[in-house]
Amino acid sequence: MAFLELYPIVVAAVLWGHTWTKKRIMFHCDNEATVHIFNKGTSKNSDIMKLMRSLIWSAAVNNYTIKSVHIPGKFNIISDALSRFQFQRFRQAAPRAALYPTQVPKREDLMWQIPT
Repeated sequence: MAFLELYPIVVAAVLWGHTWTKKRIMFHCDNEATVHIFNKGTSKNSDIMKLMRSLIWSAAVNNYTIKSVHIPGKFNIISDALSRFQFQRFRQAAPRAALYPTQVPKREDLMWQIPT
């Protein structure tokens, strides 16, 4: 489950990290395991580590800092609405969100590969 929670964060970093230069970015997540992995920067799961490396690389290259905090699921309205495809509820919670979705990079383009 942590992989699925972490994945959209890495997508955001890859897509918009260049606009976060010299900023502190705080991610709110309703999964405590993901928050722990995120803030510690490590996991025993190799796929999660590939995502973490991509995230940390983006932060280093674009010169921003990242942190995650846990919020109860009942307060994670925007993410919850999107994950359930409740677009009207999403629009009410985030009226300034882009009208059209952003193209998401392919999974293999997000997963940090260790050179061999």
